Amino acid sequence: MWDERKDQNRWQMKFILPEHNEALRQLHLAKKKIEQPVLSPEQLEEFEYTIATAMSEDMPLNFELFDNGFVREISGRVVCVDHLRKEFRVKDDRGDTNFIKFADIINVKTP
Repeated sequence: MWDERKDQNRWQMKFILPEHNEALRQLHLAKKKIEQPVLSPEQLEEFEYTIATAMSEDMPLNFELFDNGFVREISGRVVCVDHLRKEFRVKDDRGDTNFIKFADIINVKTP
């Protein structure tokens, strides 16, 4: 016996327009976004100490950064601190220089 309802459901589930697919993807991303954490003065002081120690001993660091609602990670050595622009320059393993703003830092740790 042929069931007409099964056949209709099968075709309804298979057909999604690209615009709908993109809207679903954007909705899924929006659900994963976070608010930027507020850091305590003690945490900021700890980050400063960790960065200063790593720079003096030429050690790599792992930075967790707030990037438009998401957490992004960068690993490398701090090569310069620009106090006027309030940013670090971090050279990664590939030799690329990354600019990290002080305000974007969520966490700093040694690997």
